[in-house]
Amino acid sequence: MTINFERETIRNAGVMGRVKTFLARSRAVRQLNDLDDRMLADIGVSRGEISNRVWGN
Repeated sequence: MTINFERETIRNAGVMGRVKTFLARSRAVRQLNDLDDRMLADIGVSRGEISNRVWGN
């Protein structure tokens, strides 16, 4: 499984892969939360959807 976040490619390979995936997704949530509502709307994401979009819940 390959996940792409901000020019990083993380290959899920054991514990280290899961740690790297967690860190990359956490960073993505922080970065998206730093955007204003207008910028989020431009990319089609509402503030309430950020976590679900990143974590896939």
